Amino acid sequence: MKKYTLNFGQFRQFDKKFITAENGINVENVNSVAFLGETLFVSADGCLYEYSDGKMKKLSAKADRIFSEDGRLFVSSGNNLGELKGGKIKKIAEFDSAVLDISLALDNSLWLITEKNLYLFSDGEFTKVVGIPEDTVCLAAKDNKSKYGETVYIGCTTEGLLSMKGKRRHFAEMTPDMSGVLSKKVNCLSLDGMGHLWVGTDEGLNIYDGRNYWYNGNDFYSVPAGSFNDMCFTSDGKKYFATNTGVITLIEGKISYFSYGAWLMHPTVTKIAVSENGTVAAVTPRGISVITNKLMTLAEKAAHYDEMAVKYFTRNEGYQVSRELRKYGDLDSGWLPNSDNDGLFTGVYCASQCFRYKVTGDEKAKENAKRAVEAMIKLTEITGKKGFTARATRHSYEENFGTGNREEWHYCENNPEMEWLGETSSDEMTGHYFAYGVYFDLVADKKEKKKIAEVVKTITDHIIENNFHLTDVDGVPTTWANWEPDLLNNDDRWFYERGTNSLEILSFLKTTYHVTGDEKYNKVYEMLVEKHHYAMNCMQYKVEDAHLAHIDDQLDFINIYPLIVYTDNEAHKEIFKMGLTHHFDYERVERSPFFNIVYGALTDNYCDIENAAKSLSEMNLDLIRWPTYNSHRKDIVWDDEQAEMGCPPQLKYPVEYSARVLVHYDGNQFVCDSGAEEFVNINSKTVNRTATLPGTAGANGKRAEMPYIYLLPYWMGRYYGLLGD
Repeated sequence: MKKYTLNFGQFRQFDKKFITAENGINVENVNSVAFLGETLFVSADGCLYEYSDGKMKKLSAKADRIFSEDGRLFVSSGNNLGELKGGKIKKIAEFDSAVLDISLALDNSLWLITEKNLYLFSDGEFTKVVGIPEDTVCLAAKDNKSKYGETVYIGCTTEGLLSMKGKRRHFAEMTPDMSGVLSKKVNCLSLDGMGHLWVGTDEGLNIYDGRNYWYNGNDFYSVPAGSFNDMCFTSDGKKYFATNTGVITLIEGKISYFSYGAWLMHPTVTKIAVSENGTVAAVTPRGISVITNKLMTLAEKAAHYDEMAVKYFTRNEGYQVSRELRKYGDLDSGWLPNSDNDGLFTGVYCASQCFRYKVTGDEKAKENAKRAVEAMIKLTEITGKKGFTARATRHSYEENFGTGNREEWHYCENNPEMEWLGETSSDEMTGHYFAYGVYFDLVADKKEKKKIAEVVKTITDHIIENNFHLTDVDGVPTTWANWEPDLLNNDDRWFYERGTNSLEILSFLKTTYHVTGDEKYNKVYEMLVEKHHYAMNCMQYKVEDAHLAHIDDQLDFINIYPLIVYTDNEAHKEIFKMGLTHHFDYERVERSPFFNIVYGALTDNYCDIENAAKSLSEMNLDLIRWPTYNSHRKDIVWDDEQAEMGCPPQLKYPVEYSARVLVHYDGNQFVCDSGAEEFVNINSKTVNRTATLPGTAGANGKRAEMPYIYLLPYWMGRYYGLLGD
């Protein structure tokens, strides 16, 4: 059956830079921001700054406020108004008090308010129209149709929304008890292309038709309640809002969020500006976020991550590990400690490069895969115990050398400048067998095939000879590498691992038979299936757990792959596909690229490939585990099923990847807030879990996750024809 191929095409990829005090600006006193073309201008402490190509430059001109209207940049300083042209300020007018706001009406008439009066620009000069309340902060002008028919609105912080009317011009109050406006504290105003007035208050958002109809913006299914502090509408109708819970956009009819952590240095956004190309400048108390966007394809994004994997995530011999950052959000400040699962993560990265090489023929992919597989082989060779594999190695030049549990860290024989970590788990072996099989099939030459067959045979023999355990150098079986039939089937303490570990050992045996051709391993496989019902254990290997325990999910989707690929008996495959389908149906709510694509690769069933591609498109380019803050959103749904297991609620449906806590596929995708304790009460029971419920602690902008989370599903999807670009 020919599989459906999705050509996802171009999508809009967002990225950002933070402007902080390190850029030479007092971010706590930023008054306003505006774009002229793609150049950002900032006023702070009475000075004007220009930000372009990542560099901040202080200009000689003074500026209290800046305004961008119709491709022009107006600058106010004291009571003076000027226009920036050619890097210099050309004075336009002087007023009775400081300029507060400027509004270009729909009929292109130009209006302005100072601290005392409203002005209209006509016949080459500003003419005073009427006085305004002293607490006025914003202005929106619709038109200047006739001498007494102007439609002009002002917003005040205590008197609320006012509309100018009458031959004897005055402002009529529009109070909450007499109209639909939400509050008497109005922070911002804007008119859309149809003449509707959008009113941002401390209680939310209103829309007004100009006569007697009000739409409560809080009724939008996903607009958060709370303060709307600023707004910016583009000529093509796109809308951007600065709120106390981040930046909200309304584009193509859809509400989207740029929240604290990945996009903003603080949830409260006080000012916002948008360039012609859609670059957003958002002012927060801790800095300005410059959020850029460009059209990208999944293939271009993969190229970006492929480069990152080599540059930022490859340590010593070729192990893939997460990156610890010494400086918030700065990849270049990072270093690479070992993990407890160097083999696992190097293995999944190796597989991604094997698929990449087979799809593209790129020699760099082959080099990456070769370096990774050779590093993994060293983990088995270094322990000195035949078939026993280390978790990780370290050299004396690495800054954490000599630390950690000294009962499990061992100095290498004849080399005290190197050490290795034991107590190896089943997770590690999953990564090894998976990578060895894929590399054997797609990359290895004749000599390499022989080498892989030898190391796989050695590991498998160790497991079989030690009654289906990994046995450490001290002669004691390791904690989690248990595939012993009596324990898995008859000891209730292994109930949750029964299906997963049965799946693992069957997968290991089929991989070993595949690379060695030795019928011995098929016989052991058949013994476990016929005598100990391991295939039946796999019929529904995922134990439904209210989406709390995720540590085995990634392992299961890795292990099911070689088991189904290397099993020739179609009846056996159908049994394993039962377990896979049950697992996929339970986890499909996550929109996991990896889970979906494995399911699509191994079955002829629909695998939600559109959701997989969408999730890939949403991943942030820097792969940093930023703090997340989502509980303010109205589009989230809470799940209380976790109460049965003594845990507080979590999300029923994960948010988009760009707003999630960035974790591997064995992490909790249903976490709402993490690392935002300063702004919201976070229940640590769901965010910082124990080892069996892998945590999302450390969402602090000082860790970057490995690119395999994108690269493995993407290149596997390409290899199997599920993705076309």
